[in-house]
Amino acid sequence: MTQHNKRIQESFTAQGASFATQPWTADEERIARLVAAAKLKGNERVLDVATGPGYIAEAFAKAAREAVGVDLTAAMLAIAEARRVERGIANLSFRSSDVQQLPFAAGEFDIVVCRFAFHHFEKPARVLKEMARVCRKNGIVLVEDMIGSEHPERLAYQDRFEKLRDPSHTNTLPLSSMFQLFREAGLEAETVTMNNDLAPEVERWMATTKTPPERAALILQLLEEDGKNDLSGTQPFQDATGRFYFHERTAIVTGRKFR
Repeated sequence: MTQHNKRIQESFTAQGASFATQPWTADEERIARLVAAAKLKGNERVLDVATGPGYIAEAFAKAAREAVGVDLTAAMLAIAEARRVERGIANLSFRSSDVQQLPFAAGEFDIVVCRFAFHHFEKPARVLKEMARVCRKNGIVLVEDMIGSEHPERLAYQDRFEKLRDPSHTNTLPLSSMFQLFREAGLEAETVTMNNDLAPEVERWMATTKTPPERAALILQLLEEDGKNDLSGTQPFQDATGRFYFHERTAIVTGRKFR
């Protein structure tokens, strides 16, 4: 296992149930929006890559023939499996896997999806190629993730506070880079949905990853400066009580495997 994979496991084991309850993870409207982008007919076999607590795989299982979720972190898979058992979902299963080497044959799935994980991958191009590999011809690959600025210095500013908050964060991708990944993976990007409605409350956002006080103080300094001078495009702001928020821009990119 790579050092970065160990870092991911440590981060998401520490976050545990706290991560699973966060609004940016569990919001049913956002989940439904992603499922709708797949335009399911009901007979599909779906793979959810980096499934975390399993919300996406669970939602797809309700609308498709079968769903499988894979993740690197045992703590996340335990939450996902407990939810599956509690709800009695028979057409849903989970297994441990490194997303860079998916344990499936080529073309096994009709839909392959990944939500809010690409910014954790050291080699996102490799992951997307694996996702495309296990997707059948004319199947659909969907990626939803945070999207950064197209301007390098603004993108770097956002990544600075993202990495201070969560050491398993690698890079926020601008939309142009996401398109490039789709092209390199042999996918035809067909639809893009941009959203600016995700606004984490910063103290809660940092508490999820148990950010140490000295790092938390630096993040707040960076966001305060950003709010004054528009340094990242995330447009931090404070509410009437003085609590900090920022806009986490996201995009759903849908691609078709045409060969």
